[in-house]
Amino acid sequence: MDLKDKLYSLTSVPPERQKILGLVKGKLPPDECTIRDLKLAGGRKFTLVGTPIGKELKERTEDMPDVMNDFDIDVSEYPELMRAFANDQRNIRKIREATESLDIHLINPPRPASPFSQSLVDTKPLLDGCLPTAECARPGLHTFLEAVYPYYDICIWSQTSWVWLETKLVELRMLGCDQPYKICFVLDKRPMFKVFTKRDGKSFAHHVKPLKIIWNKFPQWNANNTIHIDDLSRNFALNYSCGLKISAFKDAHTLQGVADRELFKLSQYLVHIASFFPDFNGIDHKDWKSVVRSLKPSSD
Repeated sequence: MDLKDKLYSLTSVPPERQKILGLVKGKLPPDECTIRDLKLAGGRKFTLVGTPIGKELKERTEDMPDVMNDFDIDVSEYPELMRAFANDQRNIRKIREATESLDIHLINPPRPASPFSQSLVDTKPLLDGCLPTAECARPGLHTFLEAVYPYYDICIWSQTSWVWLETKLVELRMLGCDQPYKICFVLDKRPMFKVFTKRDGKSFAHHVKPLKIIWNKFPQWNANNTIHIDDLSRNFALNYSCGLKISAFKDAHTLQGVADRELFKLSQYLVHIASFFPDFNGIDHKDWKSVVRSLKPSSD
């Protein structure tokens, strides 16, 4: 039996959705490959990435974030409100419940503690604004990830559902092929929850990405060594000191999109602070572009 047909019979993941990681070094097995052709040693383990038939829409609920909503609030302008969010018993309870229910599948385990034990949570700005094809990746995406990987463990957290996130990551060649960087794990929108605040005297609620649920799972990471990159600062509401906002990426196939240099600048900043600061406590990431301008011009 063909390998992918056998996996389909065991998992209900159809062959066209299957991405097999760690089975054949350096490449994916062809669709027509049989199990016998692989000549696998006993006990060989691998990872199958794919959505089973019938599971495509079950993750969508009315309580999940609207990924088309670009409304934002600059959390750095409301430090007292952010402290109130952090001390709100409802949010503390939600973090505890989210931690208990979160089951993280490690693609690559975090590296042992070292001077470079920082973590980098990449979210919308690397993925949104582009169709799920490699040609629409933000300029410098892979160069950026390669540049920061010696200093940071990389995690991806997107406020889309897993079925769409999986497709983007594979087609952007961030998963499923050899790269000079590794992704620790991927989170979708399910661990996010709502917080409540006011703007212009009106009450509103928005979803957040609470890093505490990751820190609870991985104690080697904390507010002193984690940077959360996003193009919506409202997602920093429960960990605003770790937030670094960059511009959204849109219009991939326009001159403006092709000329986008955000990731090239961001890599300079991240490497700089990782090289010169023992921890990130007290660093105001809001001024990160000013820091880059003050650095010696690079060749990029």
